[in-house]
Amino acid sequence: MDFPLSPRQHRRRGFTLIELLIVIAIIALLIGVLLPTLGSARRMAHRVKCLANLRSLQMAQQLYSDQFKGLLIDVGLAHGGIGDASLSWTRSLSEFYGGPISLQSPGDRSSFWPVERGGQGETINGVARASSYGMNNYLSRTYNPGLSSEEPFDRLAKLQRPSLTVQFLLMTQTGDFAVSDHTHVEGWGGGDRAPAVAATQIDTAKYGGPQRAAASVANWGFTDGHAETLRFGQVYSSRDRNAFNPEVAQLTR
Repeated sequence: MDFPLSPRQHRRRGFTLIELLIVIAIIALLIGVLLPTLGSARRMAHRVKCLANLRSLQMAQQLYSDQFKGLLIDVGLAHGGIGDASLSWTRSLSEFYGGPISLQSPGDRSSFWPVERGGQGETINGVARASSYGMNNYLSRTYNPGLSSEEPFDRLAKLQRPSLTVQFLLMTQTGDFAVSDHTHVEGWGGGDRAPAVAATQIDTAKYGGPQRAAASVANWGFTDGHAETLRFGQVYSSRDRNAFNPEVAQLTR
């Protein structure tokens, strides 16, 4: 025999409107607390994977140098991707990777990647993005800016401070330099203007900090084989104080 429920039993069947609103507010609060933490963890994971990519590139460069008497690889794709793609380091270094290596940094969704690689299939001068990474043009035989030394810095033996000389870095995801394989550091200038100009060529704030500023944070690969996460101001201060020109190679800590 069924007995009718008491008023108190009726009230216990579900949440009241106030209780439901409290639960929703608590969930929203927890989401608000956790989302920044999850975003930070994701960025950290991307940064660590990107550093591993750079170290792999530097290791491949060392293997290349071992085979070719200390020679550094060269670049082939100028501003806007114009040039000889067969000369690009992305091809000449590929047989020295020693295993699978990603030339696409985590989170890089440049529109110039093919659609199957997360891009929109766009090209510049018919050239698509081949790598998230580019090379310091001061170390190029063909695109170096011209230094006071008689010969280009195209061999490891010519570098007095390899641990302070950047070789690989992250190229910008937009604009003509997104499909190039190297920078034009000599045009960055100095002062507050330098970070803004550099950001048109490289991804200076990939891993934090303000955009187009000395405090922008990115990953950098050095010719001695190591890679670091550093602020832009630590690798470039002026034409006379930077980690790109081998004649003045230094970090500004």
